[in-house]
Formats: sequence, C-alpha cells, structure tokens
Amino acid sequence: MPPMRHSVPPASTLLQAAARYLEEELLPTLDGYHRFQVRVTVNVLRIAERELQHTATPSDAAALNLALADAIRTGQTPIDTPGLAAQLRAGLHEALAINNPLWTDPHGTHQQRTNPQRAHPESPP
Repeated sequence: MPPMRHSVPPASTLLQAAARYLEEELLPTLDGYHRFQVRVTVNVLRIAERELQHTATPSDAAALNLALADAIRTGQTPIDTPGLAAQLRAGLHEALAINNPLWTDPHGTHQQRTNPQRAHPESPP
C-alpha cells in the first residue's frame, strides 16, 4: 500500500491555523504578561509563514547569503562589483517583506490581518 502523501496539511496552513487560534481564541482571554507573550508568538508564527511563502528553501538562501557576505568580507567579491548593490537591495527587500510586510509596502496594499486591540498596524504588540 503506498504511503499517504498529503495526510498532513502544508506547513503554511498549520502555521496559519495556530496563529489564528492564538489570536482569535486564546488572546482575548489573557491579560498582562501572558497576553504579550501570545502576541509575540503570533508574530513569530506569521514571520515563519511569510518566510515559507517567500523562499522555497530558506536554508539554501541563508547559505548563499553567508557565502556572499564572506566573499565581500575577504575581498573575493569587491564592493563595487556590477550588480552587487542591486542584489543586496533585493535581498534586503525580501528579508523585510518576510519580517514585516508593512515595511516594504508604504501604501498599505499588503493584505493585513486586523486586530482591534492595536491602534496602529506598525505599533508593537
């Protein structure tokens, strides 16, 4: 009998479900320290979800970034190499889009989850 290939939902679906439960079900029942910790946890889950969406293989991207940083640091890749600045900008843009999409979307067109407890989307939890 062949193994069931899709017996577990994709990681992004699991992360969404966990964040949604914490934010919509658990968070309203908490105060103080534990409320803050759950908000931090929700933010971490959302970052992991965005990272999965933006990079097919995060470990490969991290390895390439480390190799590029090392090549720049050792002088193997001069800082004035044509195209390097554009590549670094693109990498930074991608990292910011993962960490907080509002930083790379000044017009607010990124689909944002609303939380009535927060006065401003960019305010800390």
